[in-house]
Amino acid sequence: MARIFDEKDILLKTFAEITSLISSGKDNRIIFQKILDNALGILPSRKVYLILLDNHRIVKYTGTSDNHGRRVAVEDMPESPGVVNWLQREYEACKSPDKVFTLDLSLLASEFLREDDSCSTVISAPLLAKDSLFGIIIAINDTSRRRFSEDDIHLLTVMANQAAIAFENYVLYKKLEMESITDGLTGIYNYRFLIRSIKLEMKRATRFGYPFSFLMIDVDNLKDYNDHNGHLSGSRALRDIARVITRSCREIDLVAKYGGDEFALLLPQTGLEGSLRLGERMLKAIWRFKFDGVTPGLLTCSIGVAVFPDDARTVETIIERADAALYLAKSRGKNNIMSYGEVNLSNPS
Repeated sequence: MARIFDEKDILLKTFAEITSLISSGKDNRIIFQKILDNALGILPSRKVYLILLDNHRIVKYTGTSDNHGRRVAVEDMPESPGVVNWLQREYEACKSPDKVFTLDLSLLASEFLREDDSCSTVISAPLLAKDSLFGIIIAINDTSRRRFSEDDIHLLTVMANQAAIAFENYVLYKKLEMESITDGLTGIYNYRFLIRSIKLEMKRATRFGYPFSFLMIDVDNLKDYNDHNGHLSGSRALRDIARVITRSCREIDLVAKYGGDEFALLLPQTGLEGSLRLGERMLKAIWRFKFDGVTPGLLTCSIGVAVFPDDARTVETIIERADAALYLAKSRGKNNIMSYGEVNLSNPS
């Protein structure tokens, strides 16, 4: 009887600890490692796996218990259609009235089991939350201890549920985080994130002594396009322009929505010559794009460029000077790109 009460105390303490980690928003890796460590302490297992599907990544947590104690290792697995398809099949099976979850033994053996696991009993539980399957926990019996019981399966299921809640919280947090820094219409970064990024880039550029360029981009004649095609078409056109701009850029470049029909580009480690080349390429790509699916040239853009540190050394100044260059580009016929240096030439003091 005392042993049963001791086990219950351990279980309550364990689940309280994991729940506290989840509630406090701790990093998922810490939570998953704690779940596996506790599983090794509670279950008669010498090895416990947690296989997690994180977008296109498959992350494997491996908990082992031996004479040297308990350890948890984390590794990214190569993309495996077999694992993904298997988990999807199990998810569909879990939704059936029987709620049957079965292991694909051949896949299990090829991906996880070793020769010394061949005579072991295996139990598993899915990481399910609402309508999503995030992964699976697999426990391998330690034959030198007792065999798995129905209670062990229940405990593993509870741990899997905790892992699923932790991951669901992580997904929700990431979604809210992305929504707070992206534009709802186009999906690119918003003004707030842009300003923060310019400040950071100024610090980096000052420290390492390299330039960066800032481009303001305005859609020419969007009002006329909206009047002729409707505002829904105008919204689609803004999304299309955001995609064209993004495809024209490098991975390190930052594309953001500045205002209603204005975009902004932050080009790290790029001087005036490089930014003008990219801008010209971008203007051609936008002109060629068939916004109605048929006709090119329905919309064009104008671009203004300012370069740090030659043109400006503060966030406010580099935006003002790129905007001044943009105004010059629009005044000279639109579908054009101008630099702040050209503004100075056109307005000699």
